Amino acid sequence: MTFFKFPHALTTQTARLFTLSEHPVFQGIDAQALAPLLAHGTPRFLAAGEMLCHEQGAPDFWWLLEQGTLESLKHGSDGEERIFWRVAAPELIAEVLMFLPSEGKMPISLRARADCQLFQMRRQDLNALCASTPQVALRLLERASQRLCRRLNEVEWLARTSAAERLADYFLRLFRQMGHVIEFPMQQRQLAATLGIRAETLNRLLAGWLRTGVIKGRRCRWEILAPQRLEQLAEA
Repeated sequence: MTFFKFPHALTTQTARLFTLSEHPVFQGIDAQALAPLLAHGTPRFLAAGEMLCHEQGAPDFWWLLEQGTLESLKHGSDGEERIFWRVAAPELIAEVLMFLPSEGKMPISLRARADCQLFQMRRQDLNALCASTPQVALRLLERASQRLCRRLNEVEWLARTSAAERLADYFLRLFRQMGHVIEFPMQQRQLAATLGIRAETLNRLLAGWLRTGVIKGRRCRWEILAPQRLEQLAEA
């Protein structure tokens, strides 16, 4: 009866249920099994730059990102901010972290890169769904395993590459996305920390590439003049 009094709420929850059921983790799962995930949930809105959660916080909630872009970050012992990934809607956020011990802590912080609309859900409801529907638990385990493999590959890549190779690879990834004119999605100090190099080294590399005509620009906006040279550097 409540739904008939609030048709907009019904429409919104129905849309969320559809979005969940279309996600690879929940495809083919009965809607009645998914409904409890939404029953105790809460809509959230974040303005760009606002924090969704902080590292060392309790892993009590996970989210459906309905609109916008989120980024994960962590502050190292040197105080520098490292950006690990960015994700755009629609996507699940922090779902695999709901299986940390109840006394565990969030290993990362989450921040809105752009204005975000999310739906916040409780860990106990996801745990209950996994207990009643093992297929969901297996899919979440697969996602966690895939992310672990990617992180191990990234660690190996950081260990075997030079600063110049990492920066050239980063330029090329933006080049493939944006074309010859690119814009860093983070500050230079954040980029240096994310690539595992010193800020002074980053500045020296950029200055050298400016002198030799590989790039031109300043700060976070650059034009790639010699992508073939970047390819040579990245493959060195």
